[in-house]
Amino acid sequence: MTMNEPEGTVTVYNQDHVPIGHLGPSPYQSPSVNVVCRTKAWDDAYWYRLLNAEGWDFPATTAYVSADETHELNPGVPYPPPDCANVGCARKGGQIAGGGLLAIWAVAAAAAWRRRSGRS
Repeated sequence: MTMNEPEGTVTVYNQDHVPIGHLGPSPYQSPSVNVVCRTKAWDDAYWYRLLNAEGWDFPATTAYVSADETHELNPGVPYPPPDCANVGCARKGGQIAGGGLLAIWAVAAAAAWRRRSGRS
C-alpha cells in the first residue's frame, strides 16, 4: 500500500488504535508498506494490517493504516489483500477454554483433598 497524498503523512496505529508512527516521505519510515489483510474495525472503517509491526516509534504486536488514506501500488497484482481472519473470536474461545480447564482442575483437586482428609 502507498499513501494517497504523496507529500502528506498517514498515521500508523497499533492493535489498541494508538498512534505508533507515520508513513510519509523523509524523515518518516516510508510512503509505502506491505500489508497482509484488510479488516473493518475502528470507527466502522476499513484498515490494512501491516506485514511487520516492528520499527515504529512505539512497540506494537500488530500495526494498521487506514484504507481511506492508502491505495494499492499495483491494484489487483498479483491479487488484492484478503479480509483478515477474526482473531478476536479465536482469542475469546481460547480464554473460555482455559477458564474451563482451570475449573475442572479445581474440582478435581478439591475432590482429591476431600478423599485424603476423610482417610486421616
